[in-house]
Amino acid sequence: MYEATASLREKRREKRRREILQAALEVFGEKGYPKTTMDEIAERALLTRPALYKYFSDKQSILKGLTEWKLEELIAIFQEIVGGAGSFTEKLSLLVDEAVRFQKQNRGVFRAVMTANSLPSLARDENFRELEKELEGVITRLIKEGIDAAEVRNLPPAELAGLLLTLLFNPAVTDFMAEEGRDPYDGELMKELFLRGVSR
Repeated sequence: MYEATASLREKRREKRRREILQAALEVFGEKGYPKTTMDEIAERALLTRPALYKYFSDKQSILKGLTEWKLEELIAIFQEIVGGAGSFTEKLSLLVDEAVRFQKQNRGVFRAVMTANSLPSLARDENFRELEKELEGVITRLIKEGIDAAEVRNLPPAELAGLLLTLLFNPAVTDFMAEEGRDPYDGELMKELFLRGVSR
C-alpha cells in the first residue's frame, strides 16, 4: 500500500515537473532566457513562486531540466527512425525532416540555451553528456548500417555521425542569428550535402 502511494506521488510530481518545463518553454520562446523571470514561469505554470522552488532551485536548473527532457524526446524519435524499415537514404531523409520539425517546435529551448550562455555548464554535466553520447550512438548506428549495406562510403562512422549532428542542428543556430523574415528551416540542402559526401 505504501509503495503504491509513493509511486503515485512520484508520478504526480513528475507530471507537475513536466508542466513547469512546458510553461518555461513557452515563456523562453516568447521573451528569451535573459528576460524571463521565475515569477513569469510560476504564473504560466499556475503556481506560486514558493511552490515553483519546490521543483527547481533557479532558472538555470529549469533550463537544464528542459534541455534534458527535449534531448530524451529527440533520442526516442531518432531511435524509432533508425530501428524502422527503409534504406539509409530513406532513414536519413526522415531523420533530417524530424530534426528540422523538432527544432521549429522547440525554438524556445534552443534560443534559451544560446542566450543563457549555458552550453559550457551543460557540456560538463554528466547526465547531459550521457544523453549526448546516446544521440551520437543512434546516428553512428545508422551510418554503420549504411556502410554494411554498401550505401555509404567506408569512412569512420563516429566522425560522420558528428558531422551529421552538426548539420542537423544548424537550423536552430541559423535561426538564432538570422534576420527577421528569413526561414532557415529547410532540410533539403542538408540531405543533399551529406548524401553527396558519403554515398557510394
